[in-house]
Amino acid sequence: MIRVFLSYHSNARKTASRVRGFLSAFGMDVFLAHEDLEASVEWQKEILKKLRKCDVFIPLLTKSFHSSLWTDQETGIAVAREKLILPLKFNVVPYGFIGKFQALKARRDLDATCWRIALTIASKPVLRETVTEGVITAFLESGSFEQSASRARALLKFAPFSAAQLNRIVQGGAENTQVYGGRVARECVRKLIAEPGPKIRGELVRRFERRVKSWPY
Repeated sequence: MIRVFLSYHSNARKTASRVRGFLSAFGMDVFLAHEDLEASVEWQKEILKKLRKCDVFIPLLTKSFHSSLWTDQETGIAVAREKLILPLKFNVVPYGFIGKFQALKARRDLDATCWRIALTIASKPVLRETVTEGVITAFLESGSFEQSASRARALLKFAPFSAAQLNRIVQGGAENTQVYGGRVARECVRKLIAEPGPKIRGELVRRFERRVKSWPY
């Protein structure tokens, strides 16, 4: 599991919670100090422990970020420990020690923004397989046609997939109405089926196509 540390000013608590929700859907373990620390915990020690153990450090660069007593210190520790740092830019560009890092611009659609975060993390070979498994799960658990469409487009950016991953996508796609019944999502699955590469089990492809044909539109 990929461990993510979100650094943010308390004013951005709701945004941080939403980011956490999206990244958690990819199977990531996301730490938010304001939500995860109990009042009785020695929270400074706990924050240091989470910073030591995290794989990815994401500062939410809102206007109030720099005014926090802790965010810059958390950032400095993450830099010193050579963590993968992905600044998420809302109103502020990276500064100081993280000025050299390319920031991701936060969009109004935080779901799409978090897919970009996942894609960036997946560019690191040591983390790629774990992230890819998580985004496949998120696609297969789409809860609406709109969501399956946007997630299908994003999913294709994580190609190439292994044979096991392709089989999982086709099998899972046949089990979710929002995938096989959604025009965009099912065509994305068909695209993966048609591309040269690892073979997909024939019975899974046939099952997927039967589900598509059974759908009224």
